[in-house]
Amino acid sequence: MAGNPKAWQKAVAMGSNIAASLAGLVGGGYLLGSYLDARWNTQPWLTLSLMLLGLALGASYLVITLKEFGATDDKK
Repeated sequence: MAGNPKAWQKAVAMGSNIAASLAGLVGGGYLLGSYLDARWNTQPWLTLSLMLLGLALGASYLVITLKEFGATDDKK
């Protein structure tokens, strides 16, 4: 990363993309879960379940993205 002056910009863009995706998945799970809990009177089970599902999906996205980022940096 030291040889490429634009590499830090790529890393910052990827980091902000990962953070936004994780926040969106967890927030979407919260909103959808709250709506479904209110509709079916199952509070707080669907909210918690969908938030944890969003967290798991976000973590898997993080791992996959960082593996691809590491693979592209190694290939020069």
